[in-house]
Amino acid sequence: RNSPESVWPIRQSTISRRDGIQHLILQSTATLLTASTILLPTQPAMAYTPDSDPLRESLYLMSRVQEATVQQERFVQRATQQEVLKNKMKLTLRLVEKNYRLLDQITYASEFITPSDKVVEATEAGFEAAEALQNAIDYVGSDLKKGNFEEGQKEYLSSNLRECRERMFDFLEYMPREKVDGARRRVEEENVANRDEFDGDDDAGVYNPVILPWKNR
Repeated sequence: RNSPESVWPIRQSTISRRDGIQHLILQSTATLLTASTILLPTQPAMAYTPDSDPLRESLYLMSRVQEATVQQERFVQRATQQEVLKNKMKLTLRLVEKNYRLLDQITYASEFITPSDKVVEATEAGFEAAEALQNAIDYVGSDLKKGNFEEGQKEYLSSNLRECRERMFDFLEYMPREKVDGARRRVEEENVANRDEFDGDDDAGVYNPVILPWKNR
């Protein structure tokens, strides 16, 4: 999926993760049915109240990751120098990774996959979404240097961000629809509240939100 060799040489770490996906699925599936807790991101003091429903909270965090991939694509499209994009994306992707912990959310939410005979298929989609996001994080940290972009660099980043977003859509198809919708409404309501309270520049994240990806489907 998302074969980057067409636009940029494959990194060895990417190959290793991809080869390990099926092993992770088989290893994780045995624990999914007994999972009873969710690892949540560190909560900023007096700023963040998690949803009282743990699954809806997890789906909210996944929805925030989907939104973030659109924001990151906007950074890629507008960047003219490697170092500028690296500085911006290295910080924002680190925050995405720390605050939303996509793989943790996929693992927890997989307990609720329906129908039950689709656990492997759905979990594979989730793991591939997490892999694609990690590809982008690794590439920004190790392969962006200085100066003008080389052929394929922007496309490699954009394709992994899109892959993450689309495979998450595939995963979310197996989640309870009313909880997915509730998680997305929360994102939308928070964005409206933030936009009303703060003025932001063109790259101000949720204070100048992108079109949420589920609005285009």
